[in-house]
Amino acid sequence: MKRILIVPVLLVLVSSLILCRNASAALPPPQLKAKYSSIAPDIDGIMRSAEWNDTKKYVITLTNGTMDYDAWLYVKHNATHINIGLVIWSYSGLSQVIIAFDEGNDGSHGSGSRDHTLTPLQEDIKTVNTDQELSDGYYNLTWMAKSTEIDFDASLMHEIEHPSEPWEIEYWEEGAVYLADHYECEFSIPFVGNDAGASDVSDLSCNVTDTVGIKFQLYFPPTLNCYYPLGDKTQISTYADLSFPAPLIESCSASGTEKNSFNLYEDVRANGSGFLPNATYDFYIVNDVGTWTDGMSIPTRVSGTATSITSDTNGIVLPTMVWMDPSTVGAYDMLVDVNKNGLYDEGIDALDSNDVQVTAGFVIPEFPVLSALMLFQLVVFAVIVFAKKHRNQPSLFSFA
Repeated sequence: MKRILIVPVLLVLVSSLILCRNASAALPPPQLKAKYSSIAPDIDGIMRSAEWNDTKKYVITLTNGTMDYDAWLYVKHNATHINIGLVIWSYSGLSQVIIAFDEGNDGSHGSGSRDHTLTPLQEDIKTVNTDQELSDGYYNLTWMAKSTEIDFDASLMHEIEHPSEPWEIEYWEEGAVYLADHYECEFSIPFVGNDAGASDVSDLSCNVTDTVGIKFQLYFPPTLNCYYPLGDKTQISTYADLSFPAPLIESCSASGTEKNSFNLYEDVRANGSGFLPNATYDFYIVNDVGTWTDGMSIPTRVSGTATSITSDTNGIVLPTMVWMDPSTVGAYDMLVDVNKNGLYDEGIDALDSNDVQVTAGFVIPEFPVLSALMLFQLVVFAVIVFAKKHRNQPSLFSFA
């Protein structure tokens, strides 16, 4: 009897382990989102608050499954470079920080959004040592790092224990605390690198509309390697997704509900998300643009509309009045010029368009929505009454 019971129990346990493993494998990759910031850090391995406090902090763990090292990760971009900062909570022994990228297969040297495949001569790797030596490389059945054709900047510094200073990112995050020994690392990597080099045959080549795979690695000699996400550089399915989404802006009601049609003299409001914290941006309401083209000049702002908009500490624009008592019928778009250059930059600027009447972000129709609905109902009612009345009357004609 006992033997009969043991077999089903073992089958259940084995099935559970398989299901758990499959469920784990099916988990989506971690999502890292880099926002636009005009503040570019000095790449000196010193994480200053003024350089990084406009950037979301990701708390990550670099691990080999046995040894764990916690770190703070910061990622942002300035349209030409991806800027990465790391505060690594390790006392000593770290020799090298490595970043590997998964790009798309373009049939040449790799570019664009990731394809979840390690393709020879089409992936990129960047490294920095504690002696500040940089290496730039590629994948060709194994990862190769070269000391020539360097197209990025990076620095890795060890800090001994000390009280946090007001100018440090640690002070910004946690206030006046006593800091243990740790490492700080900074990278500035161009979106479009020195692809097809003589010795470094593949560099990162992407733009803000792409999503690339990214893997972080810590090397402690002689043999210890820890990764984020878990899994070594050959396990491409374990790479995180790194994207560069533009913030969002939307016309809305006073309560924040999306609203795409306003009556004449009804205040127009806007809300949004994904902005830098406590930031003020140039704001435009313009006559509806049929097709917004990357790099085009932003049209003239509609008279009487808001010229700027401000986010809160979470990067959210709460419902804000952007046009008081509008008296002009028409179709309109909203735009936040994130980098304040007077041009529409796809993937950087926030745009409210294509919501209503084919291409507009919002409209102010000639007749108020409620009035138009009531008029329609009256017309339908009149037609019904007219039809009933004439249906009951004798015909004026007779037929043989």
